[in-house]
Amino acid sequence: MHRPTRLPAPQRLLWVGAAVLIAVSLAVRAYVLARGNFYWDDVAFIGRASRPLTDLSAWFVDYDGHFMPGTLFAAAVLTKVAPLSWPAAATSLLVLQLLASLATLRALVVVAGRRPVVLVPFVFFLFSPLTLTAMAWWASGLNALPLQIGLAVVVAETVRYLRGRRRSGVYAVLALVLSLLFFEKALVIPFVALATACLLPYLRGHRRPVRTVLRRGRWLWGAFAVVVTAWIVLWLTVTASRPGTHTVGFTARTLWRSVNAVIAPAAVGGPWTWTRTNPGPPIVVTGVVLTVFGLLAIAGIVLVTRLRAPRGLVAWGAAVLYFLGVSSTVFFLRSSEYTSPLLPLSLRYFADFAWVLTLAGALVLRRESGRFRGRDAGFGLVMSKTAGFTRDRRLWIAVVVVFALSSTVSAVRFAPVWRDNPTGPYLRELRAGSAEYAGREVLDQEVYGDVLSPLSGPNNRLSRILATQPAHPRFADHADEATVVDRSGRFQPGRVTRVRSLPLGPFPCGTRVDDGASATLAFEGPLAFWDWVVELNYLASSDGVVVLQQQRGARPVRVPLRKGAHTVYARVTGTGDGLAARAETPGLVVCVGSGPIGLLVPASMPDAAPR
Repeated sequence: MHRPTRLPAPQRLLWVGAAVLIAVSLAVRAYVLARGNFYWDDVAFIGRASRPLTDLSAWFVDYDGHFMPGTLFAAAVLTKVAPLSWPAAATSLLVLQLLASLATLRALVVVAGRRPVVLVPFVFFLFSPLTLTAMAWWASGLNALPLQIGLAVVVAETVRYLRGRRRSGVYAVLALVLSLLFFEKALVIPFVALATACLLPYLRGHRRPVRTVLRRGRWLWGAFAVVVTAWIVLWLTVTASRPGTHTVGFTARTLWRSVNAVIAPAAVGGPWTWTRTNPGPPIVVTGVVLTVFGLLAIAGIVLVTRLRAPRGLVAWGAAVLYFLGVSSTVFFLRSSEYTSPLLPLSLRYFADFAWVLTLAGALVLRRESGRFRGRDAGFGLVMSKTAGFTRDRRLWIAVVVVFALSSTVSAVRFAPVWRDNPTGPYLRELRAGSAEYAGREVLDQEVYGDVLSPLSGPNNRLSRILATQPAHPRFADHADEATVVDRSGRFQPGRVTRVRSLPLGPFPCGTRVDDGASATLAFEGPLAFWDWVVELNYLASSDGVVVLQQQRGARPVRVPLRKGAHTVYARVTGTGDGLAARAETPGLVVCVGSGPIGLLVPASMPDAAPR
């Protein structure tokens, strides 16, 4: 009877250990996601989903300086399939996290061989808080996770290509293009792949690794260069420069804060303390003790590398260069007089650096191995014979367990801070109100400013955010009822505050408006530019349409009227000393009485004009 072939014990430990670590890490991330919800840019992505999927101008667009059509398109598809569903969004993040974990494990095995000690850098990628915050936030996760997958696939396929598997070059180029669709930061991937390809023979003792690698992979490097150049041109063509003054000083201070408040604690699975001030994201609370322990851990890693694998210091040096080059570029482009110095403390800018550190650890472990074999001395696989750290299995298993536990503590303490977010309850009330007011005419309005900034318009409007709901109100620039959505997301009766007033007019009923010359409904004073609402009390000779427009910076608003005396509410954006009004319907005569123009607020709010 044929017995199934059993894997060698070290390989069984590798695959079983990897499976356990992946399962536990996904459980921890699921715990965090179950206590989270949509946040900030997520809501803007939901608003964009109101556009047809075939409208390329909705996806190939500048989004706050980013060019990420794949991210916007994927978010729109998921929103159309499961409107305003956080469980669906969280599931998509878990699926991407699983793919990133599997792709990273494969890359580490390709680089360092099928050895259990690969679990040491792997646990850092799976559990590190550096990868937590970007993954927990839907919009950020749709950037960071495809980037991590792209790094893993391109690096692995590049190494395989240089080992003689020519088809891997095609896979590497395709993976790069797909990664770029989700995040322009994927432009760094070819440089990481090239550095890895050069470090592998260098760690083996090759005399001229760079020249050899460039020659053997010249077709692949050429393809990468074409893709990167084309994407940079496209990115610069589509996106606009960010406002504000970029400064080197801010960049340097931010880099230093990243080292002592982020990178050092991350070396031991920290940070363990988080805080938040809404509507901002959670940020770390710097602890001196944890920072010192982290710096000591980093010094210990460097010392062990120096003693056991001196050439491995080059791998750590390459990771440091990556951090300085990429992070300084990001912080410089984000710097301005409006940028908070707490920028790096959210940790979401370091998810890719965590992957690079993972790769550097695998390269060091490869160098720390005893001997190599394979048909290609420069890119062969690693033998199971090892020296130093990798021989002491109890030591590195302890490192894996302790780091996983420390990082889990960080994630568990992050979860309640991440849960402190008004967006989830707001959207739940909004969904309920959307169903209750389905089919009714409601003035279009912006969501609460702590849910999404007014600068995100028009994707912060109710008409965009609720467009994918199966039942929703009919949003327009006019309505017969003053319905308002309050700060908690509830639909309720509203009223217009009296910032300015329409005039009483020369006639007993008010000011005459007909289909002749435009009439001016003068205010008692000027209005600043804003999205104002006017309460139009009128007497119409017949059904028809009146066109209203602010004097400056405005677009005309067509307002349907009914015969007789009624009230209608209209949104009139702009500035000026009055409204221009004209009947669009021939023969229509309207008498417009006095009424307030101001902001739409809940009717229960005390009557106090804003200053």
